[in-house]
Amino acid sequence: MELAGKRFLVTGGSGFIGSHVVDRLVDRGASEVVVLDKVVRRENLEGAGDTVALLEGDVTDADVVRRAIDGVDGVFHMAVLPLGPSVENPRLAHEVNAGGSLNVFEAARDAGAKVVYSSASSVYGDTEETTDESHPLNTRTMYGATKLAGELYLRAFNDAYGLPYVTLRYMNVYGPRQEGGLVMAVARRLLTGEAPTIQGDGSQSFDFVHVRDVADANVHAMESDVSDDVFNVGSGGEASVREVTEKLIEITGADVSPTYDTSKRVLMTRRVGTNRRARESLGWQVSIDLDEGLRDTVEWLRGR
Repeated sequence: MELAGKRFLVTGGSGFIGSHVVDRLVDRGASEVVVLDKVVRRENLEGAGDTVALLEGDVTDADVVRRAIDGVDGVFHMAVLPLGPSVENPRLAHEVNAGGSLNVFEAARDAGAKVVYSSASSVYGDTEETTDESHPLNTRTMYGATKLAGELYLRAFNDAYGLPYVTLRYMNVYGPRQEGGLVMAVARRLLTGEAPTIQGDGSQSFDFVHVRDVADANVHAMESDVSDDVFNVGSGGEASVREVTEKLIEITGADVSPTYDTSKRVLMTRRVGTNRRARESLGWQVSIDLDEGLRDTVEWLRGR
């Protein structure tokens, strides 16, 4: 799909990843980008321009979703109840992540719009293996379960109604505009001169991927002729929590030492995936390595 001149909906479009997708769509000449969010964070869309239309509403409201999707060519479904709140309130996780997704997919089907769905590497569970897209799905969290439900709904909608879609399973995303997560939590404390406290011994390792690369993967997925497929979106690298923390200490110049709290249960010890299929099928390439991405994140925080 050619993006220039087309209309798109981004659910959760003023959030961390969604706002970066909006930026990319505007840069690529989209005629209009509709942002649907329960609470619109205007500060994340300051540079988006006049082609962005803001709509406050919840994906659990089917009527609101239908109004938002009416007349669009493509939908980036990114609205989500995150991991922590999903653990605390499993019923709400079901209503937002599964029920809300069903509302989006039904409306997209009726509008004839392609869907790019933001899933998560949480669907794989905790694994020592480097995962490709055929890896067994062994999620043990409510968040992962509801994201997987969305994947399966899309597969069923494609089979029954021909709904075109691409599913993206994100690795550990970080970067400007993020509210939580390891990188932001550690960087914020270091910039105020406080020593970070890390859950576990720091040996947990992940594939850290910069948010602008993730946004670019979304754009490539919408542009491509690929449908009814799923792709890992990660940097292709691996770094431990300890390594990331030490890099952030060096970048910020903080004169502190982290504390590692081994009494706390760590939900994940390793999650790393190969991005080979996304590179080969979507033509997507990672452009920001970990050192550059961490510096970019720290500079953004300093500017705030």
